[in-house]
Amino acid sequence: MKNWRDSLIEYFRQGIKVDCGARLGVEVEHFIVDPVRQAAVPYSGDRGVRQILTRLMERYPGAGALQDDDFFGFSVPEFTVTLEPAAQIEISIAPSESVSRIGEIYSNFYDQLDSVLAGFGYTAVTAGCQPYTRVADLEMIPKKRYDLMNAWFRTSGTGGMEMMRGTASLQVSIDYASEEDFRTKIRAAYFFSPILKMLCDNAVAFQGRSLETNLKRTDIWRRTDSLRCGLQPEVFSGSCTFADYADFIGRMPPIFLKKEGQAEPAGSRTVAELFEGREMKEEEIVHVLSMAFPDVRLKQFLELRFADSVPLPFVKAYAALIKGLLYSEAGLAFAGERIRDLRISEDTVRQVEDSLMAEGWCAKVYGRPASDLAEECLQLAERQLPDEEKIFLEPFYMVIRYGGIPGIPANKLARLWD
Repeated sequence: MKNWRDSLIEYFRQGIKVDCGARLGVEVEHFIVDPVRQAAVPYSGDRGVRQILTRLMERYPGAGALQDDDFFGFSVPEFTVTLEPAAQIEISIAPSESVSRIGEIYSNFYDQLDSVLAGFGYTAVTAGCQPYTRVADLEMIPKKRYDLMNAWFRTSGTGGMEMMRGTASLQVSIDYASEEDFRTKIRAAYFFSPILKMLCDNAVAFQGRSLETNLKRTDIWRRTDSLRCGLQPEVFSGSCTFADYADFIGRMPPIFLKKEGQAEPAGSRTVAELFEGREMKEEEIVHVLSMAFPDVRLKQFLELRFADSVPLPFVKAYAALIKGLLYSEAGLAFAGERIRDLRISEDTVRQVEDSLMAEGWCAKVYGRPASDLAEECLQLAERQLPDEEKIFLEPFYMVIRYGGIPGIPANKLARLWD
């Protein structure tokens, strides 16, 4: 008879796609702000995000509404729109092998969103952190799931409120063709992650204050919950199998479980304790996996979660870079050789991130200047991409050249609270 661990391993095996191609699923989160008041727009009210979402859905005939405790999004064949805890609007684009098509879908969506927001005098901001409003002043959307998560994160670290209400990300999902392919890709993703984070570092301000350090989202996630966030334990030093990831999930309290359709707190009991001696149903597996937040998350695909939300040219650049590095033998071999030769560990990656936070592009990554390694990664990816997609990488060369992504000028930030 299967137990909880066997259930998870079998679920991961079912995600294997032998001919997986080079499909990319892309998610982009947006802060909705009032640029005149320099403030976040709340979910509720006549001019709130709920009303915006309703107007946006009207532009897509045949869209299906997504409802839980209230109206939180809609779905069409090519993408789904949902809300994050403080009413950040997220678009999740269906997997595609074409970076151009991903860009077209996102561009068309953003144009529609921007048009709706213009009627309110609002703007959709792509940034890693909430630039204006204090997170403590942000309204949570009325969803029981988020109430329970909010309560849990108050006890698990110092960054939970900031993470849920004050961050926005760009996430890319990739497929795996075997367990060995999973192992190779997740290790490579973690190896490349410091450079990928810097290329998408897009937070010059947080809660109305200018930032003097880099990788603010990484700092927030590090302080959220050490049991479920950051680097997966032993991803480099262990065997890195489906069973290892299942064990990582087993050691984690799932925050809450659903009983008769209602979310109930799970307390401090771990997944292993809660499901001891029995199989897990698929909906239970899907839930507990969604309660883990490592930089690279395993479901029935690999989800790269470490990039800040960025504007369209950088979304395409990031998707193209991931495709060139993680869907090519050359990119995976580049990472694998350096992991072996440099004896990369989880501590190595954390130390590199520490240096990048403090020194930015002046830091060294795995013993080399960050800008040099970033350019080598871009050139490596470029050689693997079709001719029509190589040009998408150009914005990242600009990031290296000018030291960041253009954003809200620090000298124009309101000192909203002191």
